[in-house]
Amino acid sequence: MFLSLDTAVFRFINDTLSNPLFGNAESHGVMPFLAWNGLFLPAVIILAIALLWKGGTKGRLFVPLMLVVIAIGDGVICNTLKDTFARERPFMNLEDVNLLVGKGGSGSMPSAHSANWFSAFGLCFFFDRRVALRIVLPIACLIAFSRVYLGVHYPSDVMMGALLGIGYSTAILFGLDAVWRWAGVKWFPIWWRKLPSFNPDRWRFEKRERKPVVEPVVVEAQWRRLGYVMIVAVMALRWLYLSADKIELSEDEAYQWTWAQHPALSYYSKPPFIAYTQWLGTSIWGDSAFGVRFFSPLIAGLLSLVLFRFIAREVNLRAAFALILSVLAAPLLSVGSILMTIDPLNVLFWVLTMVAGWQAMESRSLKLWCWMGLWMGCGFLSKYTLPFSLGSWVIFFALWKPARIHLKTPGPWIAVVISLLCTIPVLAWNAQNEWITFTHLQERGGLHNEWTFRPNFIWDFLLAEWGLLNPVFFLAAVWACWVTIRRHRQNHFRMFLWCMGVPLFLFYFAYTIRSRVQPNWIAPAVVPMFML
Repeated sequence: MFLSLDTAVFRFINDTLSNPLFGNAESHGVMPFLAWNGLFLPAVIILAIALLWKGGTKGRLFVPLMLVVIAIGDGVICNTLKDTFARERPFMNLEDVNLLVGKGGSGSMPSAHSANWFSAFGLCFFFDRRVALRIVLPIACLIAFSRVYLGVHYPSDVMMGALLGIGYSTAILFGLDAVWRWAGVKWFPIWWRKLPSFNPDRWRFEKRERKPVVEPVVVEAQWRRLGYVMIVAVMALRWLYLSADKIELSEDEAYQWTWAQHPALSYYSKPPFIAYTQWLGTSIWGDSAFGVRFFSPLIAGLLSLVLFRFIAREVNLRAAFALILSVLAAPLLSVGSILMTIDPLNVLFWVLTMVAGWQAMESRSLKLWCWMGLWMGCGFLSKYTLPFSLGSWVIFFALWKPARIHLKTPGPWIAVVISLLCTIPVLAWNAQNEWITFTHLQERGGLHNEWTFRPNFIWDFLLAEWGLLNPVFFLAAVWACWVTIRRHRQNHFRMFLWCMGVPLFLFYFAYTIRSRVQPNWIAPAVVPMFML
């Protein structure tokens, strides 16, 4: 009986109410526009910026909470229920459905569109009831109605989505509020005094101390804890996103997965570490996309942790936290935290080499020089960047005369020997396979082609990096690199970071005169340039 009623209401909305204004086969109408349009994403971004900038405490709190609600609700809860119910869409079961948009590939129950909008209503209700009831609720109801009108959901799907959205948005708000009121007092006492609760309804009941005494040690401890919490939380959210199985394997991931099923000392176009990493991930989680990509968020988390601790020690904790935020805001690095290709490994070992080398020079520790050599060798086993890594150190010793004293000690030379020993597996495999990798690299770099000047390669490269590194941070990094070489050549730490990033970037920039350069080739240079 329920299914009959559900179908009858669907027919009434999808067929009987069909009209040119709402949209039909002859007219695009309002409802298809609501399903998706080019204005939606820019409008959401502008609204989020406005709330963060001019929305006061409520606005700055609402935006991140809404992101968490969407990530958990849409990415985990809705997708899990869709797979559990496995209900087919109306156009798959019923005849003569007026389908006015594309066919969705996921299950029908619940409606994620409805859940997202009603979760926004549920959260907004606690922050501003007038906005929630007068603006968000009517839009949410219209979106829910449109899902049935467009022929992609049953009425019960949107009702389920609406109840879910209100339910889990409220539960997440109260859950996070309870955690904050418990942990904030202990871990973030200064910020807790300013924001005693995530729920605005509780603000007038919370007592705040006026003009609390702020100890510098307490402030530093808060920034340190915030950095650790953010690193762990982002890593967990990335795993949750991967578990939702939103994106298929890329071509690189797919054929490197086949390598993982046939372990060898090296492979046709890449060193062996990518295959070993995917082999370990699929051994733990099975032959699945999640298993292939499991280590990518973990590697990104380890990279963030190393950077956070390093900059906190060398500069301060606020700078370390700002660096982690900038890394998260760079699309090129964010993609590397999801897709399991050679770049996450390459960037991690490049940074570990840089950090170990700097600490070895500061402490004159032979042990740290050995670690540096090992990390440099692991970088080669991830991607063939050993010549660039060694070249960066040569440039640093050439530009910074006081550092050359280390060349009179065994440390740097032992590091070079260890890194060269790591090349043996690749060289041995290539010796058995007619040095096929070297031929591939020559072809990949266009060395076999006759040189012709193509200025469009230069602009393609700059525009790609400008977008993939985040336009703001890309320009800031270029400016910082320029200022360093012009004004701060006497600052050995800045010059060290400059040498660890800029030469690699300039090499590939210059190489665009000869051939097309892929945007990810400069990935190891991004982190030291952002650190500048």
